[in-house]
Amino acid sequence: MRNFRASEKFKGIVEKLAQSNHPVAERSIFPTIRDLLCFVAVLGFEYDRNKAISDKSYDIVDGRIMSNNQQTIDLLYLISLAHSKDVEILREENEGKMIDIFEEYAQGGFEIIEGWLNEKPDDLNGDKAILAAFSKYNFLNAPVDAEDATRKVSF
Repeated sequence: MRNFRASEKFKGIVEKLAQSNHPVAERSIFPTIRDLLCFVAVLGFEYDRNKAISDKSYDIVDGRIMSNNQQTIDLLYLISLAHSKDVEILREENEGKMIDIFEEYAQGGFEIIEGWLNEKPDDLNGDKAILAAFSKYNFLNAPVDAEDATRKVSF
C-alpha cells in the first residue's frame, strides 16, 4: 500500500493534535497521526467535503502503518464504497483510487478542523476548539468542560 499524503499547509495542525503533548493530559490529543488522519477523513465524509490535494503535499503516514490496522482498512473500504457507490472500487487493482478518495476526504476534514481552530485562536492545544465544535454542531448531547474532557476523552 502506498503512503498517504496530506497538504503541507496542515503540518501545524498535525503537530498540534497528534505530535505535541497536551499539558493536562500529558499526551497528544490523537494518539497517532494515523488516528488523526482517520478522524479527519470521517469528518470530511460527514460534511461531504472532499478536496483534491492541489498544493504541496507530503507523506503523512506510511502505507504499511495504515495497512497493518484492520479498523483503518475497514474505514478506507467503507469511505471508498460509500463515495463511489460501486463495489468494484474494492478490487485490489483499485487500491490507489481508494487511497485517493480517502486522502480527499481527509483534506476536506483538515479544512474543517482548521476552521474550528481559527474560531478559537486562544486555544493553544486544539482540544477546546474541537470540543466546542462538537457541541456547536450537535456531535455531543450536552456541553462539556474542556479541561475535564481532555483528561477523560481519547480521540
